[in-house]
Amino acid sequence: MRWPTALVVLLAALVADVSFMGVLELGGVTPRLVCVAVAFAAMQAEPGAARWYAMLAGLLVDLSEPSMAGPRAPLYLIAPWTLGVFFGAEAVLSLRGIVVRKNPLAVGVLAGVLTLSAGLFWTAWWALRSWYPDSPAPWGTGSALGEFGRQLLTAISTGVCAVPVGWLLLRSGGMWGFPSVISRQRGGGQARIIRE
Repeated sequence: MRWPTALVVLLAALVADVSFMGVLELGGVTPRLVCVAVAFAAMQAEPGAARWYAMLAGLLVDLSEPSMAGPRAPLYLIAPWTLGVFFGAEAVLSLRGIVVRKNPLAVGVLAGVLTLSAGLFWTAWWALRSWYPDSPAPWGTGSALGEFGRQLLTAISTGVCAVPVGWLLLRSGGMWGFPSVISRQRGGGQARIIRE
C-alpha cells in the first residue's frame, strides 16, 4: 500500500466527515467516510498495513470528535475510536476472503460491518466509563441500548454511501499500490502474476 495516497484519502474522508457529512444527517445518523476508506484499505492491503491504517484513522477520529458531555468538556479521549476502528478492520480482514474485492457492493457491506463493529466498541467503552463518578456518557440521558441502535443505523447509512464511494476508490486502485495477486495454474505448476 502506498502510504501517501492512503493518507490523502484518509484526510479527505476525515475533512468530509467533519465538515460536509452533516448535510446527509437524518435523525441524528450520519454516514462515516473514514470507515469507508479503512474498509477499502482492509479489503485490499496487507493485514499489517491495514491494521496500522485503521489505528491511525481511529486516532484521527478521536482527535476530531471530542466528548462534549461532563464538567470537563470538551474532552478528547484517545482510545474509543482508535480501538473500535481497529477491531472493525479485524472484522473486515476476517471476511475479505469471502467477498469479491472488486465489487462496490462488497465495499458497502464491509464498510457497514466495520462501522457497526467500531460503533459497538465505542458505545461499550463509554458505557463502561460512565460507571465512574463525574464521567457521563456522550449520549447524555439516553441509554446505551439506544446508542447501540443509533450505531446500527449509522452502519447502514455508511454502507449505503460506501457503494458509490467504493466505486470511485476501486477506480483509483492503481494509485494505492496494493499487492499483486499470484495465481498458480494446475498442471504445469507455473505462476502467473496478475497486476491489479
